[in-house]
Amino acid sequence: MKIGYDAKRAFHNPTGLGNYSRTLISGMLKQHPEDEYVLLDIGTPLELPYFIRQLTESGAKWTYGSGGLFGKYSRTFGWGRKARNLELDIYHGLSNEIPADRKPGKTKSVVTIHDVIFKRFPEAYKPIDRWFYNQKTRFASKKADLILAISEQTKADLEEFYPESRGRIEVVYQDVDPAFHYRKRTEAVAKILYKFDIVERPYILCVSKLDKRKNHRNLVEAFKLVLNTIPEDLVLVGGRGDAADEILDQLIDFEGRLRWLGNVETDDLVNLYDGASFTAYPSVFEGFGIPLLESMRRGKAIVSSTGSCFEEIAGSAALYANPLVPEEIARQMVRISNESELKLSLEKAGLVESKRFDLKILVEKIHQNYRNL
Repeated sequence: MKIGYDAKRAFHNPTGLGNYSRTLISGMLKQHPEDEYVLLDIGTPLELPYFIRQLTESGAKWTYGSGGLFGKYSRTFGWGRKARNLELDIYHGLSNEIPADRKPGKTKSVVTIHDVIFKRFPEAYKPIDRWFYNQKTRFASKKADLILAISEQTKADLEEFYPESRGRIEVVYQDVDPAFHYRKRTEAVAKILYKFDIVERPYILCVSKLDKRKNHRNLVEAFKLVLNTIPEDLVLVGGRGDAADEILDQLIDFEGRLRWLGNVETDDLVNLYDGASFTAYPSVFEGFGIPLLESMRRGKAIVSSTGSCFEEIAGSAALYANPLVPEEIARQMVRISNESELKLSLEKAGLVESKRFDLKILVEKIHQNYRNL
């Protein structure tokens, strides 16, 4: 087969959708070097030596396709024609869209849709962004030959908001960045704790952007309730969002027990997970919830939320609380902190649950879908 990928995110996004794209592309080339690949990009990619090395060492034939007549908009208005000119068997849009100029024919269109949170929480998005996201998702829902949803939650949302997608959705989970598969290095953990000056006390780690939907407000309220009854500090990792000012203004009130590190490099993040006592991820709603799987990959117990996709992803590796009730979050934090046997059972469960997201299995499932098309 000749397979083309919308690789814009792979070459330009250092986290999130970029990680999904890089992990899938490199895994596909490694497991199926017999196929031919075209990686379509809008030009001027980031420096990604590890990703390029993965592609090169795969042994597969691949080419980098840059730009198009419409510049950065070519992935929407141009890559459909390019797919036909390149005689691709499969065109896979890895981040919620396929080209508007795609046509039925030899090239089959696949799209991965990660979430439709802009429908669930429209207030979190600018009106113009909501309009574009809706147009792209609706078009992909109507025109793609196959839709890959990253969770049953996303599939259910698609069927609710875009009923035209029904009958063409396949749920295929995702894996985390390969760095989370490396063995724990005690000396690296110690180094990172000194780097961020979190050596005095154990800590709970929460990884997510400071957005209202991520629910840091109720997490911080819960931590305030248990501040004097558990030994752990609370460490937040993630960029600024629409809740940043509210959360960061409270740091001084906790006299060093509440910390915000901002965004950190992937290797540092892995070591921060390894150094944590346990993790908290009380988001209100997600399409998947990558920090859940990151926690499980590193063998950490989790406090998370009821509803949405959280129990689907973390399974028996977490304790769950109503994300809108700080008292419930606090109670689960205290349980993990104080009950060593419970904590150990959750950590072991995470290592077992994470096997459901084995990259080799996921890549093979997607490749089988390509063949079926």
